[in-house]
Amino acid sequence: MSPERPRRVLVTGATGLIGGRLCEVMALTGAFEPRPFVHATGSAWRITRFPLDFASGDLCDRASVDRAMDGCDAVVHLARGDHAVMRRGLENVLRAAVMHRVSRFVHISSVAVYGSQPPPHSVSEAAATRPDLPYGHTKLEQERRVLRYRRRRGLDVVILRPPNVYGPFASFTVGMVNTIRSHDVALVDGGRNPCNLVYVDNLVEAIFLALWRPEAPGQVFHVTDPEPVSWERCITDHAALAGADVPRVAAAELVPPARERLWRDSLRALADGEVQRSLACIPLVRRWFQWLPEPAKQAVRARLRRSEPVRHNGSLERRFRADHPFIAGQKRMVAHSSEKARRLLGYTAPVSYDEGMRLTEAWLRQAQILDVSSA
Repeated sequence: MSPERPRRVLVTGATGLIGGRLCEVMALTGAFEPRPFVHATGSAWRITRFPLDFASGDLCDRASVDRAMDGCDAVVHLARGDHAVMRRGLENVLRAAVMHRVSRFVHISSVAVYGSQPPPHSVSEAAATRPDLPYGHTKLEQERRVLRYRRRRGLDVVILRPPNVYGPFASFTVGMVNTIRSHDVALVDGGRNPCNLVYVDNLVEAIFLALWRPEAPGQVFHVTDPEPVSWERCITDHAALAGADVPRVAAAELVPPARERLWRDSLRALADGEVQRSLACIPLVRRWFQWLPEPAKQAVRARLRRSEPVRHNGSLERRFRADHPFIAGQKRMVAHSSEKARRLLGYTAPVSYDEGMRLTEAWLRQAQILDVSSA
């Protein structure tokens, strides 16, 4: 690494998957001195075993962000949260970074900025963005805010766009295993489209490079694993770990997303047993129900009863929702390329897919998410 690299790096979102692993690798290698920004150290159990310089506070509080930024040479912004965190929190971090003259601001975005069906030319970063879901709109708005600070305030910013991040502690990984176990996922049209994955340590390598390479400022980079992996391979590999089979369906068999209906969807939510028991503890709700005439009471009871599953030829028929994340993702036909990161930053993605899955399986068994005895 260059001797000009920053030393102390403020890491927002340090209790999450990427932030936690980033702080671990920084602490283990000594390449950087991480300062994790957290609400409370109790939520940072993964990294409290290291003697790190923690900063506690709220991203929406300008004073606490300013204190956390004091003495830092660079920032990696990974924080996620509600609307206020994503907008005002980012603004506070950017403002403090300018005031403290940090040398580099690395912002982690997402390929979600291309929408649920990215255009073919989004293989590279030059493609026009067109988000169609709230998360994608939020990430694109953040990117624009970050780039404005470069144009207007001269802040050296770098934007990284990862796809699905997998590996130990990853919500993608745990969610995939649990979804397969609950039989809520299927391979659609053979699962032939690319899954777009990046192993968490490969993303950490890209962040390290973005922090010090002189070619990085002002650039946007895809950060993906170089080996294309289909949804079929990804899902069947996870299914093998879970010891389950995954059905195959045609896209025409999927249940389309239902249009939200206020009364119907509210009553369905009330059908949950825990919700019913909680409502029954509220005196006002109990009294309201007692005041209803008997026919109305019976109608409410009937609505709240769970309907029996539809049977087909004597067996339960499973139908799969088109808007489930692991099914909707299979419609994405583009494999985003990290060639630009390889060319300008020297990104190597050192962990292959096979090695990443081996490490992921070892963690799943250690965490007892998978049965250790079947290893």
